[in-house]
Amino acid sequence: MSTLSFVFCKKNLELYSQSVYDLLKQEYPDVSIEVKDCVGTDHCGTCSDIPFVIRNNAVVGGRDPRDLYQKLSRGLEYLKKDPIPGTIEYRSEVNPAK
Repeated sequence: MSTLSFVFCKKNLELYSQSVYDLLKQEYPDVSIEVKDCVGTDHCGTCSDIPFVIRNNAVVGGRDPRDLYQKLSRGLEYLKKDPIPGTIEYRSEVNPAK
């Protein structure tokens, strides 16, 4: 299970990032994705300027929806890879709990 979380601004979805949201939901169903009416006053106004999302409390923005999706998907690639030997994920895959 991923520890990543994404928060989309409702207004930004309407203006720019709906396609990014849809692709993330489809390709990474285990990732927590939430939509809020407003993501907070710290980011006020960003929603009408560029496509963006809050990833683990940090703003990730793109020039356009495609750029935003590419940035996010590059960061998510590790979820598709096999666990690294010696990590908790690897040990639980090799010796699953009974």
